[in-house]
Amino acid sequence: MLLDKNHRKRLLNDTYVYLLNGLYAVIAFLPPPLRWLCFKLLLGRMGRGVHFDYRVYFKYPWLVEIGSNVSINRGVEFYPGVFGGRARIIIGDGVRIAPNVRFHAAGHNPAYADLRDVSAGIHVEDGAWIGAGATILQGVRIGRNAVVAAGAVVTKDVPAGVIAGGVPAKEIGRRKPA
Repeated sequence: MLLDKNHRKRLLNDTYVYLLNGLYAVIAFLPPPLRWLCFKLLLGRMGRGVHFDYRVYFKYPWLVEIGSNVSINRGVEFYPGVFGGRARIIIGDGVRIAPNVRFHAAGHNPAYADLRDVSAGIHVEDGAWIGAGATILQGVRIGRNAVVAAGAVVTKDVPAGVIAGGVPAKEIGRRKPA
């Protein structure tokens, strides 16, 4: 029995995710220096002084770039563009990412019955802080030293120095200079 294009695509994705989860199960048992080394080898780019807590997940790690002195807390998930796509997730220097944050650079276009894949990169600039449980959607840029409040859903750019919160996220304040 021949599989149509959608079934082949799903089978390929299921196989990839199965193998990837097996790799992450092994990485989870490694001490921090070895986990760091594994992520260094898997990611598109990674700077110095990056801290990874446990249960950090990258769907397509080669499409994720992380700057220096970044803290990525427990349960953070990165979903860059679709397989073979170009939509990257770029995290600048000195960024702090709280637990259970999700980055979704890919999704589906609900205007079409077949829910076509769409993707656009996400860029988090230097010094930003993303609060616990926030969701960052495709095509968003979070400006330098901006803050995304816990639980926010970011659908549009957050300018530099702005504190954004809510669903969808909007400006709720501004950071004071150091």
